[in-house]
Amino acid sequence: MHHFDDADVTELLDPDDLVAAMVTAFTDLGTGRAATTVRVRARTDDGMASAMAAAVPSLGVTGGKIYATVDGRFTFHVVLFDRDGHLLCTMDGAALTEARTPALSAVVIDRFARDGARTAAVLGTGREAMPHLQMLARTLDLDEVRVWGRRPDAAAEVAARAVRRGVPAHAVDDPVAAVHDADVVVTVTAADAPIVPAGAIDEHALVCAVGATKPQRCEIDPELFGRAATIITDSIAGAPEECGDLIHAVDRGVVEWGDVVDLADVLAGRVHVERAGVSGPIVFETQGVAIQDVAAAALVWRAAVASPTHDVASIARRRPVHT
Repeated sequence: MHHFDDADVTELLDPDDLVAAMVTAFTDLGTGRAATTVRVRARTDDGMASAMAAAVPSLGVTGGKIYATVDGRFTFHVVLFDRDGHLLCTMDGAALTEARTPALSAVVIDRFARDGARTAAVLGTGREAMPHLQMLARTLDLDEVRVWGRRPDAAAEVAARAVRRGVPAHAVDDPVAAVHDADVVVTVTAADAPIVPAGAIDEHALVCAVGATKPQRCEIDPELFGRAATIITDSIAGAPEECGDLIHAVDRGVVEWGDVVDLADVLAGRVHVERAGVSGPIVFETQGVAIQDVAAAALVWRAAVASPTHDVASIARRRPVHT
């Protein structure tokens, strides 16, 4: 068995291949050819353990992610099996999580952002900010990306790092100014209250809400969901327990759970969704689901098998990944 650390994962994951794997995984999920679980948590006063699993036969794998949360710190690990149930490898999960989240956002932006989208905003300066900034530059032909954070110095630092990586980013002090007339808005904060009022979001905007992954969190003004042409999530099953933005909107009576569309159903062709701006803004709420981690881990494994610098050839001969 081989273990890949976060540095290995970063080296081996190709962003374009990862976006394609997200399309495959969620299309298979929508057609019943793949499966994923909701997240389960075990809590004590001293910490919490969480776990989720998925099977993606078209990528030749099953597996899951388990992680500990102590004092707000996460320790992620992923376990990967082949279709015959043989253990292929384990890997650190932090780099996987940072990569697979913007990859799914890229899928959504490619399909639902308005044609010719050129202006974006990223609200938040944490670990997911830079991966999303780089994703936006790969996905869209951008004129500018505005970066906002509660700490102006952090926003300026993130924007400067993005510029050094070829992203046309600049920091702004006001979140309302950041989202004004933006075609794509990405929220990656740990906020417990809305960052901007619903009216600040333009009618043609696609909002990718990433940060509200716990019930108490709330980045998005609940009233925006009432204006949205479509509300999409990566897990209808998990949203009532995990998706703070939607939980707050439903509790306020702005929307009902039946108003929310599952991304897997859209990619499988079971539900049609027009691009943002045709009938109003679109909001995509992502909680992060196991099928993302397992699909990403499959790519790491395949890349390692093909790499002359990673000594996994003997394992690969004994435990091939079926396609």
